[in-house]
Amino acid sequence: MRTAHKAARRNVPSEDCASYLTHELRAPLASIHAALAILQEQLQDTLTADQERTLSLAAKNTDRLAALINDIMDYSKIRAGKLRFKPEPVAARTVILEATDSLMSWAIAKGVRLLRVPEEEPLPRIQADAGRIVQVLVNLLSNAIKFTPPRGRIEVSARPGRHEHAGTVVFSVKDTGPGVAREDREVIFQRFEQAACGKKFSEGTGLGLTLAKALVELQGGRIWVESWKGLGSTFKFTLPVADSDVLKPVKPYPPRIEYHGLLIQLLRRMNSVLAFFGV
Repeated sequence: MRTAHKAARRNVPSEDCASYLTHELRAPLASIHAALAILQEQLQDTLTADQERTLSLAAKNTDRLAALINDIMDYSKIRAGKLRFKPEPVAARTVILEATDSLMSWAIAKGVRLLRVPEEEPLPRIQADAGRIVQVLVNLLSNAIKFTPPRGRIEVSARPGRHEHAGTVVFSVKDTGPGVAREDREVIFQRFEQAACGKKFSEGTGLGLTLAKALVELQGGRIWVESWKGLGSTFKFTLPVADSDVLKPVKPYPPRIEYHGLLIQLLRRMNSVLAFFGV
């Protein structure tokens, strides 16, 4: 009986184990976060600069740990087919602003310029779960900030899809980090690849990219990376345009009227009439 029990425990799916562990970690982590917030509020006038910096760092790392736990829980739900989406028409600008605002202080602290590239033309809205798209962008941006050196730059943009991406909006996160080798461009989207094989990729490792890929593909999009070793990376993903914003065929312009030619003909006829009357 004891042997059978041990075998059963060995056969528990890893996703269930991860879900259980992350669920158990959330409560104590929330307590730590609350305690840090109370300390910051009560001691803000008595802390030295170093103490304030240490407390702020602890709070930020707690937030990042909470985000990691949420990512693990979400991925477990995806594996179990239990993650739910609430798709609606969403403006690309809205999700980009929310994602970049949440990470701007981290980028500034590291000395990395985080830039939102203005839209060159009006963008149709996407049909997606806004919160999940913000999550995708945050994961991609966190990855970019982590691997972009000080004085580097990260650009976030969106544009209408063309050619094979027609009917979508293409999001881009471009960095000046070390780049990704050709043989690693597909592998970086595989779950826990770094831990599994013990390799240290230049960038783009961990669960964040795996979750981003799943969240994009489950909403009808595609994600990929364009990168060369030593030249930075551009992570791109597409999302379908909302049905209400699908561009309708543009009506052709009315035939061009050559007013200059008409005026010349009119003057000639007037001259003929005037000449007839001897004027």
